[in-house]
Amino acid sequence: MTVERTFPFSALVGQDLMKRALLLNVVDPSLGGVLIKGERGTAKSTGVRALADLLPTIRVVENCPFRCDPDRPEELCPLCREKVAAGQTLSVVQRRVPLVNLPIGTTEDRLLGTIDIEKALKTGQKAFEPGLLAEAHRGILYVDEVNLLNDQIVDLFLDAAASGRNVVEREGISFAHASRFILVGTMNPEEGDLRPQLLDRFGLSVTIRGIDSVQERVEIVKRRLAFEADPEGFRSRWAAQDRALAQRIRSAQESLHRIALTEELLELASRIAMAMGTDGHRADIAMIKAARAHAALEGRSAVTAHDLHLAARLVLPHRVKKTPLEKAELDEEKLKELLPSEGGAGAGEAQPWVPVHHNAPKPSAHAQSAPVPGECVTHLCPMSRAVLAHMPWHRLQPGTHPGRRFSIPFSQHSGTVHGARCPLPGEPFSDVSILGTLRAAAPYQKSRQNGNGNGNGRPVLLAHDIRVRKRSRKTGLSLVMVVDSSASMRSNDRMALTKGVIDALLQDLYFRRDKLGIVTFRHTAAEVLLPLTHNIRDAAQAVEALPVGGRTPLSMGLHLGLRLLVQEKRKNPETLPVMLVFSDGRPNMSAFGADPLDETFHYAREVQRQGIQAVFVDTERDPMAGGCAYEIARRMGALYLPVDRLFSHRSSRSLAGPDSS
Repeated sequence: MTVERTFPFSALVGQDLMKRALLLNVVDPSLGGVLIKGERGTAKSTGVRALADLLPTIRVVENCPFRCDPDRPEELCPLCREKVAAGQTLSVVQRRVPLVNLPIGTTEDRLLGTIDIEKALKTGQKAFEPGLLAEAHRGILYVDEVNLLNDQIVDLFLDAAASGRNVVEREGISFAHASRFILVGTMNPEEGDLRPQLLDRFGLSVTIRGIDSVQERVEIVKRRLAFEADPEGFRSRWAAQDRALAQRIRSAQESLHRIALTEELLELASRIAMAMGTDGHRADIAMIKAARAHAALEGRSAVTAHDLHLAARLVLPHRVKKTPLEKAELDEEKLKELLPSEGGAGAGEAQPWVPVHHNAPKPSAHAQSAPVPGECVTHLCPMSRAVLAHMPWHRLQPGTHPGRRFSIPFSQHSGTVHGARCPLPGEPFSDVSILGTLRAAAPYQKSRQNGNGNGNGRPVLLAHDIRVRKRSRKTGLSLVMVVDSSASMRSNDRMALTKGVIDALLQDLYFRRDKLGIVTFRHTAAEVLLPLTHNIRDAAQAVEALPVGGRTPLSMGLHLGLRLLVQEKRKNPETLPVMLVFSDGRPNMSAFGADPLDETFHYAREVQRQGIQAVFVDTERDPMAGGCAYEIARRMGALYLPVDRLFSHRSSRSLAGPDSS
């Protein structure tokens, strides 16, 4: 068996705030985990894997699938308790702290645990098969790309992290075991954010970016090449520093509950939380815990204002109130005003070891307006702030609650279980419901056992007894906006109105957890302003900066939007693809050498042929104009809407009723 060699924690260059957040979470796992946000290639995964090497070995009960702690008899699993009750002595061994990776495609059964199918079929007895929460007990649960996981899965492991126990009630079994672990989640904000309710459950949060210093970047390259050339030699050169850091962690864990907390410091933490506008009391509690853990890590006997300052930078950013389309940012100046001045901190107190980075964040590549020939951009239209009364998605049967809109009744291997069902013709038996299968076979057991001479009590199952789990889960839209940004959009504030409609629509897409892509067309081509993503904030920035000018290659815009949706259907067959077109319906630029209008009609028919639902918003406000928007919408099979209608003050019922056209 090949042993994986991880990069030493002490050899990581920069990212001091991330490293400190990880260490505080190890010192006090009751903080509730740390969420690391950062762009690609910023050592998020490397730092988490290196952290496991710093932790000491642990004493566990030999052959126990739950890694029970023999020194804590009150937390023994039911299997170990049975052995103790029977008078057996639990043998103990030393094990490394486990690092359990939670994959994106994890099912609820794999996370929580389920019935042991093999034992049930062989013996007819129900037995529990441990899941990932059992494997992560007393270790690290690492959740990469946590924002891409199903919200229900995130809720489950956050509940276990908060309570320290995993309780399973399903398939006729009831089982509970201890599940205390160090939770670390990582994510790339460009791929979408977590719901505020889930963000608040993480104790600490840190946002990291690529290092801007040339010297530090060169050092990163040198260390990585040296590690790949000789992993053992590189690790040995940093072993002394890692051992010293591991000793600091052990000392901090032992002294954690002896750290003094003054009444003034507790009041200061509460004032900071209220001044930053946080909800609930988690921010106050997490701030005090993080400050106490930092003081223990630094070897101090009491918490200082400097510890609280660092704790606030880790606890508050993801809890600061914001609108859905705005990024949460901690007001450092306001925080410094609330904290005591350096002169009042007292002589000899340590300064915060993590520097405050003042370099401006780098803009997302997706948030930038796509380059076009300068002579084609005539001006930048402001965004209209008119209120969108209601978007008539009557063809799409919208839901009435926040969250994904549509329920998939026969989801495979994921989603909530709602009992058992007969398998569909040709469906593989890969998600078998043991309880449902045994119930289906139960009425016939007496005749089957007598007929086969089988009197040992084991169930006799036939193929038609097999039942699979009945599952359902929610899915959302994959919506591509195709936006006309040609010169004709200047007249009558068309682009300003279009931006106002899109701005209001983004709010709905955010709350519904939909995916959004933006295609714009002008001059001689169309371009992807934003690929399909859950990151609605980047979409808002891209729409705000949308320029106007040039001719109208509408066929190219439809072609590019169609290509994005067809690709998304192949990757995610359960999604609902929708194209939303904003245009005056007057193409005047050929994309492929044919008549511009004929090309547009061709791709409009292709949208309908591919089964893509569409909405065409006609931005032409002059009823005497000669646009072809209605005819294009008809050939797309699209819902046709004049832009003025979206700003009417009719009731939502009249807009979304069956008579809408």
